[in-house]
Amino acid sequence: MKYESIVAYDLGTETAITLYDGSEFYEVANPRFTQRSEEKVRKVAKLKRRKRAPRKGVKASRRWKKINRLEAKLKAKVARQRKDWQHKVTSEIARRYDIGVTEKLNVKGMTRRARGKAGLNKSILSVGFGTLNQMLTYKIEQKGGLVLFLPTQTLKPSQRCPECGAVHKEWAELSNRYHVCSACGFAIPRDRGTVMVFYNVATHQQPGLGTRLVSLGCFSSTSETRYTGSTEQLGQKKRQKLCCQAGEETPPAYAVG
Repeated sequence: MKYESIVAYDLGTETAITLYDGSEFYEVANPRFTQRSEEKVRKVAKLKRRKRAPRKGVKASRRWKKINRLEAKLKAKVARQRKDWQHKVTSEIARRYDIGVTEKLNVKGMTRRARGKAGLNKSILSVGFGTLNQMLTYKIEQKGGLVLFLPTQTLKPSQRCPECGAVHKEWAELSNRYHVCSACGFAIPRDRGTVMVFYNVATHQQPGLGTRLVSLGCFSSTSETRYTGSTEQLGQKKRQKLCCQAGEETPPAYAVG
């Protein structure tokens, strides 16, 4: 397969997916299926608590069973809506791009840390981080494409300035949604800055980091030789395209250390 396009993407709670293809950002809104159905489910659950529930030696009342079925239907509807949305979004992304670049997610750890933060946990569940990431991976790879997983702990993408590579620990706070680099003055929304770092690393353009993906612990379902060369060529092709549009000479690839 000939690789023609590459996209970096990040899953989030404010915006479900933020994508960057080297020239433009794209954002997919959080559908918030869980939040939208929350009131209905809560009312049904309240009614169920007033009926005779099953317990040792006691059968559930007919009314409890009826409301229990209604509650299950509401939850199943939310699950169907989420899955349908996930399939549509991931199919469109996989159709447009040959190489995807993202981070390896620890969804269980994310939801565990979100306990006690009801809004954050519901946002994670509404998007369905784990399933969404799996769908994107297998759909891109199914057509012969590649998916690169970058190591979050090594890269620190949400703390790193995509322009100069400086790392700012205070950017790690989720409440910090807009980043301004004190080292170079570069300003960008949090999610966009993260995907820009992903893209820069995959195309060997990120200041402050080594130039080989394997040295950073990146991995894919395919061989190292195949994807490192492909992404570098795509990054160079993207730079040429952007410079031609601006009427400038093509710059060399970044020499970063």
